[in-house]
Amino acid sequence: MSKRLIRVLPHEIRDNQSELQKHVINAVLSNGNTLFGRLQAADNTGIVLKDTRDHLHQIALSELYELVYDDARGIVPKSRHPTI
Repeated sequence: MSKRLIRVLPHEIRDNQSELQKHVINAVLSNGNTLFGRLQAADNTGIVLKDTRDHLHQIALSELYELVYDDARGIVPKSRHPTI
C-alpha cells in the first residue's frame, strides 16, 4: 500500500492537532535539524514532541519549518499550489 507524505506548516498545527497526535512525525527545524517522535501538545507559541527514548522536546513555532508524517490512507491532501 502506498503512503503519502503529509506536510503541515507551523500555522496549521493547531487546526490539525488531533490528527497529528495519531501519527509518528518528523519535526523539521528551520536550521535543517529533524526530530522524530509523537506530538504531545501544541499551542500558539510551540509544540512538545516526545521522542523514541521518551525525552520531551519543546520547540518554538518560530524555530519550526514544518511537520511531516506518513499517511497510509491513500487520500491525496489538497495541494498548496493553486494550479495543481
